[in-house]
Amino acid sequence: MHGVFPLISRNLEKLGFLGVPPEVCTELTAADRLNAARNGLFVRALTRVLKRFGEAGVPVVPLKGVALAQSLYGDSSLRVCSDVDILIQRRAVAQAFDLLLSDGYERGEEPVEPSDIELLLDSNIEYGFVTKAGRVPSLLELHWDIAWRWRGDTAAPDDLWAEAERREFWGVDAYALSTEWEILYLAVHAARHRWQALKWLVDIHEACSVRAVDWAKLGDKAKRLGWEEVLGVTLSICHALLGTPVPDELARRDPPRWLRVFPESPAQPGLWQEALVATRLLGGLSAKLAYLGRLLFLPTIRERQLLRLPFPIDLLYYPMRPLRLAGRWSSRNHGG
Repeated sequence: MHGVFPLISRNLEKLGFLGVPPEVCTELTAADRLNAARNGLFVRALTRVLKRFGEAGVPVVPLKGVALAQSLYGDSSLRVCSDVDILIQRRAVAQAFDLLLSDGYERGEEPVEPSDIELLLDSNIEYGFVTKAGRVPSLLELHWDIAWRWRGDTAAPDDLWAEAERREFWGVDAYALSTEWEILYLAVHAARHRWQALKWLVDIHEACSVRAVDWAKLGDKAKRLGWEEVLGVTLSICHALLGTPVPDELARRDPPRWLRVFPESPAQPGLWQEALVATRLLGGLSAKLAYLGRLLFLPTIRERQLLRLPFPIDLLYYPMRPLRLAGRWSSRNHGG
């Protein structure tokens, strides 16, 4: 669940697995080898995509995954990964769809037609692709924003791209997040998933420990974007659990009472859980209300796919959204 066994295994290996039962050593070694093999496939998939996008003139940033493992730990096998994540600019999403589809990737669970791209951009921050080339299916998440969906502004990605740095990944040129954006992105990602996995906190701890962080700049970004609570809560958790070296004003924060780190029964956050976390963490009443308004009324691709309405009666999608959400809530609460 927590995805830190490669680091544990590597450190135990340095100690000669002192005091570790033989069966545990065998299990760790087998898991290590399987993870290394899987991550090797992710490296191949990532470099192929980076090269393809580079040739097409589409700037791309690898997020998390094997690129982060290589950057933070010096070894792409030292992090448990489930897919390849890349970030592109919003204006390049349609082109990215074409590139991935022509390269053997297939659309995810919700097929998106070219006419749906703008709606996808307005109601989400990512889209999943899968390729079945080879023996093992490969998953790829295409991102064009880095925080909660339904925010409705481009301040964060615009600032991120203004500071993105050219970097080489396994011999292929692409872009990387600046130090401050790497920590802010990892903090937001951990918060979006309610801090359920230790590996995300370990990544943040390592980044704060080995990078030259401009804390004033990082704090200013968080304040301008309304993410002070996100950054403060995440770094306070890291400091309390791992001793992460952060400024005193961040290390001494008390986590909010509603926070449950590493819950007994972790689960992927649904729409309402994600909304609850977001409204608690987003700064300012106007930001919270704007977020909730878009979540409740902005139609999604699913609404469009349920019923195709021609212009101008496509305005009916807006009342359809809250009706559909109410139906889902009622069904869930009545055992339907």
